[in-house]
Amino acid sequence: MRTVYRWWSVVLFVLVVVQVGLAGYGAFYAANKLEDEGATIDEDVFFDGFGLHAGMGYLVILAGLVFLVIGVIAGYGRWRLGWHGSLAGLLILQILLAWFGFEVPAVFGFLHPVNALLIFAISGWLAWTQWHGRRELPPAAVT
Repeated sequence: MRTVYRWWSVVLFVLVVVQVGLAGYGAFYAANKLEDEGATIDEDVFFDGFGLHAGMGYLVILAGLVFLVIGVIAGYGRWRLGWHGSLAGLLILQILLAWFGFEVPAVFGFLHPVNALLIFAISGWLAWTQWHGRRELPPAAVT
């Protein structure tokens, strides 16, 4: 199960990177549609650019929750699972910030990308430690 955990850590991090890229695509797609002077876009055109970002967001949340379950089954200690719990909490918070960002963009719209930076950092750190960082002893070797 630890091999699955190791690979899932990379899958999750790659999904987070793709998600960030899709946010950039959505922003520049909308900006491109406004290129002509006096141009406007409607909600449909806006979501044409951000639709992939929104859809992928749910997949990232699901992958993060699966990662937490894999970590529990693999027998990782409380310290590492605490980071998993933090990551899962940030992923849930991310979708809430997106939903409420349309209502209060000055607060929630600002916090949505800031929270994404935290998700990026923690998911990247968890993947990095599995491939290059500290190795934990197998459960049988811990006394």
